[in-house]
Amino acid sequence: MPLLAKGVALSDGKTRYVLCSFDYCELRNGARDLFRRKIADAAQVNELHVAVHCVHQHDAPVYDVDAEKLMDLAESPPHIADLPFLEAASDRVAGAVRAAFENPRPLTHVGYGKAKVEKFASNRRVPMSDGTIGVRYSSCTDPVLVAAPEGLIDPWLRTVTLFNGERPLARLHYYASHPQSYYGKGHMNPDTPGLARARLEKEEGIPQIYFTGCGGNVAAGKYNNGSPEARAQLAERLYTGMKGAVAATEKARVSEISWTSTEVRFAPRSEPEFSEAYFRKILADASKPYHERTRAVLALASYQRFKVWPGIDLSYYRLGAVHILHLPGEAFVEYQLYAQSLRPGDFVAVAAYGELGTGYICTDKAPGEGGYEPTNSFVGPPSESRLKAGIRQLLG
Repeated sequence: MPLLAKGVALSDGKTRYVLCSFDYCELRNGARDLFRRKIADAAQVNELHVAVHCVHQHDAPVYDVDAEKLMDLAESPPHIADLPFLEAASDRVAGAVRAAFENPRPLTHVGYGKAKVEKFASNRRVPMSDGTIGVRYSSCTDPVLVAAPEGLIDPWLRTVTLFNGERPLARLHYYASHPQSYYGKGHMNPDTPGLARARLEKEEGIPQIYFTGCGGNVAAGKYNNGSPEARAQLAERLYTGMKGAVAATEKARVSEISWTSTEVRFAPRSEPEFSEAYFRKILADASKPYHERTRAVLALASYQRFKVWPGIDLSYYRLGAVHILHLPGEAFVEYQLYAQSLRPGDFVAVAAYGELGTGYICTDKAPGEGGYEPTNSFVGPPSESRLKAGIRQLLG
């Protein structure tokens, strides 16, 4: 199956908005800027009205234009990005956006529904009897970790449907979990969301667009042993959740339409092992493994970005009874649950995995607890309070 960019181009008669979901693992810094800028130019709008998110499948590229340029300065650089391809791909996406606005269809109603996804998501951070944090990755065969409770998750898949009268035009699905079942076999694929999405699209004949919510510390590990059979089961469960959310859809006429943005200035990590000097030393050492050097250069690119452009924008799209929040990074599920708590009686869908130069956006206590996620987070305390303040400003 191909990797796709799927989205919707919307206009309220005054301005335009674009929501786009990419079958990429990550779009970071200059790579995300590239897509966002070209989409905005095609739509003839400010970039703040363009939401670019990754589904975050792991058999998919990680792109960072700034990191690639830094690599060119290193000895035997470990390249991660094909920049000419990225230019061509972003041109194709921009062309699709331009074509969408040239052939608009009326949007009269919005639908919203939700359903629980059974036996897919589980929290990756498992408290152990010795006080440490066990890591239950996307696939897991450790019997102790598999037997542990699901932990903190958001079990609901939320679906937004755009209607022209009685006719559905497109569906947007939101679910908070790492999407991958297994990976690293040498080929690209859109994994469980791609399978579920394609199946429903074939049945309904309309675009199905999938956004990954705040799944930074959530994955399928409790229910996934990494086998092809498990992938099929997980895709089936995700598809069933989509069907359930569609069946539960309530429909309302589109009334209020608004888009609001705010900016959050995250705090870079302060520990010595996260310093620029440390990462420059790793990058300069050609004997270091590929994964260490790429992690180092990705961190350096983000730190340079924070110096020049310290703020990262969040946005909130109000479409009648539907509230859609766009967040950066591999945000912990706590942020999604917090956003929903601000509007307990409303339908709030959350897309994370926007600007991914942050890496994981943990809670402030997570680095002290241990576990995997803090080792790949380039922002630290007081980032939790700052992100929550931004969410509160938009939704509160």
